[in-house]
Amino acid sequence: MALSVVYHLREEYEWTKYFILFHASLLLSIVLQVLKVFVNLFIANALVSLIVSIVIQLILAANVGFLIIFIPYFTAWITAEPFRSPKIQLFSVIGSLYLILNVVDSIYGDRWLLQFIMMALFIGTLFYSVGSVTANLKNVKNSDVRTVSKAIIILSFVMVPLLAISLVFPPLRIISYPIYFMAFSVIILVFLFIYFSRVVPAVQKELTFDKAQAFNLTKREYGVVELIKDGLTNKEIAEELSISVNTVNNHIANIFSKVNVGSRIDLLNTLTKDKSDG
Repeated sequence: MALSVVYHLREEYEWTKYFILFHASLLLSIVLQVLKVFVNLFIANALVSLIVSIVIQLILAANVGFLIIFIPYFTAWITAEPFRSPKIQLFSVIGSLYLILNVVDSIYGDRWLLQFIMMALFIGTLFYSVGSVTANLKNVKNSDVRTVSKAIIILSFVMVPLLAISLVFPPLRIISYPIYFMAFSVIILVFLFIYFSRVVPAVQKELTFDKAQAFNLTKREYGVVELIKDGLTNKEIAEELSISVNTVNNHIANIFSKVNVGSRIDLLNTLTKDKSDG
């Protein structure tokens, strides 16, 4: 989660803040699980234990509902496909429906049909997203993102047997969901480790205006690049240069376009690349 926060501050991608929110809610559910254990051991209050259990169930249900929206959004981002209407409305409805069904299920007790429908909604969304990534993998230009995409595809197919069993026996989702959550998070974590492992070598290399001029960068744009190298966020760059954040965003968009990169680390790697590096 800490790596996700730092990555969001550096790159400011839209998906990272939602991923951070997802992890924060998972951490909250873990804390509540620990609290439930203490309640059962030291307080032995059935009402308090029931309330904590319901809260945990609702948080986990909200997480799954969130993933039903987030996974298609995230896969659209890595394959450079637009994620807009009617896809946004469709997956928002599916995610909300999952949460509503979970609430109904918790009120009326374990209902096999409701649990089956919930599992079907999640699995259907998952394999729609995997199919989309598989079909558009050739459009992913960044090698690290392409590796993440392949890992997500492999993970999803590895999870097929467990998800299929969970579809027939919905109570098993208490096992299948956490496993998938953990594996999905590990994939993102590996991506973040790869990203940060390349930041230090990139910023240690020499950055000069002559190298920037080779890409037709202006002095103002070069100044923005220098601040990016120093690790400043867009907001901090705006404050440093006494300009608006929107202006900074426009500068960075122009810089990315001229250098033909999609992230800060790729920008620094390209502008600090020696001729001897190839």
